[in-house]
Amino acid sequence: MRHENDIISREEMIELTGTPLKTRQCEALRRAGIFFIERADGHPKTTWGHFTNPIKYRNQNTEELQGEEPDFGAVFNGRKA
Repeated sequence: MRHENDIISREEMIELTGTPLKTRQCEALRRAGIFFIERADGHPKTTWGHFTNPIKYRNQNTEELQGEEPDFGAVFNGRKA
């Protein structure tokens, strides 16, 4: 990654999504909530900025995110560490 406006290359997209298949790359990006453009040839294109800051997680209150965190203290309740 160089700058957030740089477009992710095909090789990087394969590494990030774990698949060379363009349809599965698009599915992986959709599941992760990452904005992308599907080119006429079917390959997804997005920037590093969209990858590191997915739309799915933008503008969320920190209170909402804290509510999703697991209670790590519960792991040791009733047991000796």
